[in-house]
Amino acid sequence: MPHAASRPVLVCVNQRLAHAKPSCGGRGSEAIAQALEQAGARLGVAVVRLKCFGRCAEGPNVRVRGGRFFRGATLGDVEAILAEALRAGDDGVDFEG
Repeated sequence: MPHAASRPVLVCVNQRLAHAKPSCGGRGSEAIAQALEQAGARLGVAVVRLKCFGRCAEGPNVRVRGGRFFRGATLGDVEAILAEALRAGDDGVDFEG
C-alpha cells in the first residue's frame, strides 16, 4: 500500500528499435525502474513505468509526480528519487504534475 504522503515515481522505459536514436530503455532505465520498485515497495512508494516523456536525448528520465524531474538518472539516484517522492507529499498540496 502506498505511503499516505508519497507521490508516484514515473520512469520512462521506452526502448527504440533504431539504435541510432537515444532512448531511456537503451540507457539503463529498466534497471533503475527495478531498483525503484524494490526499494519503493519497502517504503510504500508506487512506481509507474511509462513509454516516453519526449526527452529521449536527456534520458534516462524519471519524474516524481508533483515533484522533481530527474534527467540522465542513474542507479546512484535511486535514493534521492525515493526521498523526493516521500518529501513531495509532505507539503500538504495535492496536485498532479
